[in-house]
Amino acid sequence: MRFLRIPAVNLSNARNSSHFALENLVSEENISKTITNFKKTQILLPPTKELVKKAAVLVPVCVVDGKTSLLYTLRTSHLRSHKGQVSFPGGQHDSDDGSLENTAIRETYEELGIDPMTVKIWGTGNFLTSSSNTRVMPVVGHITNPVDLSKLNINRFEVEEVFSVSLETLCDPSKNGYTQFSIYSAPVFLGGQRRIWGLTAIITHVFLKSFLSKDIYSHKVKYLPKFKVND
Repeated sequence: MRFLRIPAVNLSNARNSSHFALENLVSEENISKTITNFKKTQILLPPTKELVKKAAVLVPVCVVDGKTSLLYTLRTSHLRSHKGQVSFPGGQHDSDDGSLENTAIRETYEELGIDPMTVKIWGTGNFLTSSSNTRVMPVVGHITNPVDLSKLNINRFEVEEVFSVSLETLCDPSKNGYTQFSIYSAPVFLGGQRRIWGLTAIITHVFLKSFLSKDIYSHKVKYLPKFKVND
């Protein structure tokens, strides 16, 4: 595994605060385009065994301290799966949920106390395979009320901390990189309170590519083939 940082590109003319204002991003046309593109993206991470379990995570678009942001959690270290990792709020599908969209909303409420009535679902992407061989459905939702992180009712059994990262920071090339594994590369985001990597970074990357124009979000994840050093 190798971690590489993306060379910084001057996007100062394209990236200004107005491009990240929520009111400029939540038109019906842009939401429809976002979900269409989000569904088109196929991410092939092969499972190592038969997939039985399903889960859903919410990609929470929200406003924190006046900035359009995404909300992330750090899972506690005693959980059975993905312990100590940065993730979106979410969890295992329950048959009582009905839909995976409901799973994402329920889990967000149970983990962070966010009122389900304040979450407006935009749509879903495609299933991804987690390291625990669970089929994970990313669900994009807009938290319609401004979020005050200090007032969230956090489930301390599951969530060690919660933090947000503004879209402007996520789109900053100087804070973007990628991790190279043996057969694929994955994005990494370094500008927030915690490093965002793995499945959560992949979902973040696909969402930003779908939600924002290319001149605003230009993160490219490269794959470098293995090389031989001659003696």
